[in-house]
Amino acid sequence: MSTLTIGRLAQASGVNVETIRYYERRGILPPPPR
Repeated sequence: MSTLTIGRLAQASGVNVETIRYYERRGILPPPPR
């Protein structure tokens, strides 16, 4: 399984990295496995 960095996800979706983090905090996106 390949991983997608937050930067690549933000770039691919056209949003800011902070937006992705906001979505994680709000529960819209699941937290990444660590």
